[in-house]
Amino acid sequence: MKGSVCIVGAGPAGLVAAKTFLQTGNFEVTVYEKKDRLGGIWAIQEDTKDGYLSFQTPTNLSRFTVAFSDLDWRSVDLGSRQHEGKLPIFPKAWQVNRYLQTYQQKFVPRSVLNFSSEVVEAERADPPALSGTPLWRVTVRRGSKTDFRSFDFLIVGSGFFSGPRPMAQVVPGWTDRSARKTIHSSQFRTLTDVFPTGGPRCGNRVLLIGGGNSGGEAAAAVAMQLSDARWSPESDDSYEDCKVVHVVPRPLYALPPFVEYDPGSRTYVPIDFKLYDYSRRPAGAIQSYAGKQPSEVRTIVHRFLQAVVGGNQSDLDSEALSAPSGQVQGSAYVALSETYPEFVRSGLIEVVAGRVTSLVESDDGTLQATVSHNDSAVSVDDIGAVVYATGYTPSAALDFLANDVKAALQYDARSMRMPLILEQWQTMSNEMPSIGFVGFYEGPYWGIMEMQSRVICERWSGRGPAPQRPFEERDMLLQLRDAMQTKSQDVPQYWFGDYLGYMEDMAGYLNLRRNDQGFTEREGCPSTARFATADGDHSINNNIVQDLQTAWRESLDGGRHVARATFRALQGKWNINRRIINENSSFSGTLEGQASFHPRFPLADSTGKTFDSEHLYIESGTFTSSNGQKMQASRRYVYRYNEAEDQLSVWFVKPDADLETDYLFHNLDFVPPAQSRLQGACVAKADHLCVEAMYWTKYTLPLRGIWLPRFEIEHKVKGPDKEYIMTTQYVRPATGGP
Repeated sequence: MKGSVCIVGAGPAGLVAAKTFLQTGNFEVTVYEKKDRLGGIWAIQEDTKDGYLSFQTPTNLSRFTVAFSDLDWRSVDLGSRQHEGKLPIFPKAWQVNRYLQTYQQKFVPRSVLNFSSEVVEAERADPPALSGTPLWRVTVRRGSKTDFRSFDFLIVGSGFFSGPRPMAQVVPGWTDRSARKTIHSSQFRTLTDVFPTGGPRCGNRVLLIGGGNSGGEAAAAVAMQLSDARWSPESDDSYEDCKVVHVVPRPLYALPPFVEYDPGSRTYVPIDFKLYDYSRRPAGAIQSYAGKQPSEVRTIVHRFLQAVVGGNQSDLDSEALSAPSGQVQGSAYVALSETYPEFVRSGLIEVVAGRVTSLVESDDGTLQATVSHNDSAVSVDDIGAVVYATGYTPSAALDFLANDVKAALQYDARSMRMPLILEQWQTMSNEMPSIGFVGFYEGPYWGIMEMQSRVICERWSGRGPAPQRPFEERDMLLQLRDAMQTKSQDVPQYWFGDYLGYMEDMAGYLNLRRNDQGFTEREGCPSTARFATADGDHSINNNIVQDLQTAWRESLDGGRHVARATFRALQGKWNINRRIINENSSFSGTLEGQASFHPRFPLADSTGKTFDSEHLYIESGTFTSSNGQKMQASRRYVYRYNEAEDQLSVWFVKPDADLETDYLFHNLDFVPPAQSRLQGACVAKADHLCVEAMYWTKYTLPLRGIWLPRFEIEHKVKGPDKEYIMTTQYVRPATGGP
């Protein structure tokens, strides 16, 4: 007789759990989803305007981590020709939804899924279940109708991030009594979401509250909208004085999606390739870890992150982001953002250390915030809108559980980070083994969700529990939860964050051998495709691992993503010094001035070709000729990046419309990493024929981690009526500023 399993939620967790249990043939599966479509937070189409994410939001980790073992991203139909052949390393939210739809169509029959069906209560059988009697009574509401079903097992896959955390829980006594916008970061899409149209603004500052990953992402998203409003072809000067004020309780390291693999390697890899690299683990058996971090571990983490960003971030000229040196530090916090650091350096984001302790309305209609830090407080005024990136509460995902079930799981509604006390890689409680949890912890990775599903399936198929790990002992977890509530400095940003270690742990419990293919034993990063089950499709597993290996080699050996890392590092303000040596000395001279790379949303070129990122380059300065004459000079270009071709290009602007892109100047051709290492910098070359004059260009870019403190562009020009060498040195200003 098959066991019956009720799965709550049809997001990634619910779908992979359904597939796992159905594949055994030993369970009858029923999935309930309160929405009318699958996907959870990824229930987003290409034109979706609501939801927690914009349809264009990229994943934080690469497609090799945001994936399951039996579905290759390359086999997913992404629809229109506009996206043909452009599967990014970091898929967009709507593309993730297509992946999940394909996964469901392949592995989870539609008859198993019940949409617009909300589980409103799940209670244990009463009186206590006898042998062969279902253990769970589930109440399901469909519109005005209510149904009751009984099941042997219950899986909670309804999502840890089930609802935005109310701002009143962050700023005591806060109520929004004014007309201005106060929204959660999940609601922000464009400036019209925070600033009213057709009328005056109450203030020019957007107060951004939140010191975690979503805080950094949201601050960068608002700043990007401001930058585009100012510098796009349809610019709006009314936003010229606007800025973001980001309040953070601790320094925050901002990491872009691509980072240098090793210091000085001149190779750039997706961030999860570096964070979860097997070769970085100590020799011997891989040991997993979790929970509080002792001071020596915190120091190691800070040093690692500082090597990634190129220092302690003092170069950003923001005291709130500079990691203190020479003292024991709190746990490191990270925001995954491509633009955040340079928006800080340029002054479009101002970072204030502390916590918002009050928000009051001024006489002029603006808001004024009080930010407390240590024993001092500062005021932030001229606030016209508030975006709070204060995280999510998981409590809504647990409301349907009966009170005695919550009590048995030691539920604490005050804890957003650990509302339940669970064991076995956060899948279940030994006190109540007939209920399982998939992806129910901060930052669930898709590989972990699939392995968790396999662990639960093994347990419910009769296998005993794995040996208890010290960090999941009940007393240890309760102590950790208390430390979270008091905001202890030894609690890491993600207490259960050893993705590689847990994958290896669960693979050991499941007796799965790692499929390394062309990787050596300690090479590459984890993927569930590397831990395929006996009943899986090994050809697909192998294809995914081969795709991972290809991406790995292209990054480390082929220099892929160096162009992307360079494009990102150019953003912001520069001091420039140019020297022109002309065979006609009267045209020789020097230029001193400033330049800026302003991010804006990219537009297609005249042929319809699309780009992923774009900067408007503006320079101005004073040219002094060799005979002492001075004149003001300026120029503009557009820098574009195309991910599918891994191509960085430079374009002219239209003479009569200097915010609009005209025709191509040149494409940058980056030399292989081995040659770059010999020159001590990333190096790119380009050429361009302008009428009868030939331009040969060389870019020398001594990146330090992700930071570019200086670089050089050399143009050699030769034609019938001109021949000169122009060398421009770019140096970051000593300080930032608006």
